Amino acid sequence: MNSRRVRSQHGFTLIELLVVVVIIGILASVAIPNFMGAQDKAKNAAMQANTHSVQMAIEQYAVDNAGVYPHTGALVADVVTDKGYMAGGTYPRTPWGGQQTADIAFPVGDETATVSTFINTVTAPNVQAPATVTDYGAISYSIANGATAYDKYDLGGTGKLNNTAIFALYLKNY
Repeated sequence: MNSRRVRSQHGFTLIELLVVVVIIGILASVAIPNFMGAQDKAKNAAMQANTHSVQMAIEQYAVDNAGVYPHTGALVADVVTDKGYMAGGTYPRTPWGGQQTADIAFPVGDETATVSTFINTVTAPNVQAPATVTDYGAISYSIANGATAYDKYDLGGTGKLNNTAIFALYLKNY
């Protein structure tokens, strides 16, 4: 009889482990950026819904007030809190966790302007109350230039693309 023992192989070789680690690394390097982009897209879609909710409240206010929209700076007092056009008497919570409490003026008069030209001064995630159009999740409103009797308005909702604030939704009723 042969006195040598036959060793059975248990486990993996170093080469096999390295190949698996490299494959996982390649998959992760492709998947993670796509996942991060999907999060921004989902939050921007939520911001669009928030802005649309505010637009519906503004339009309801106008219906109740003979077609006159609230003047710039009166959105919180006339629409959001005091008159009950928004559920809960507050702006919708931003997808980044902040809670807007005051009016933010829309940069009126330059319809070609985009928020993407501004650098966002708040680091993500934005857990502060949006205070300017360059903050993620800000809803801004202004009566349009040249509007008489408050009959036109600009409404914007600020989202995020990479680390820059962008308009997730830009609405005007003219």
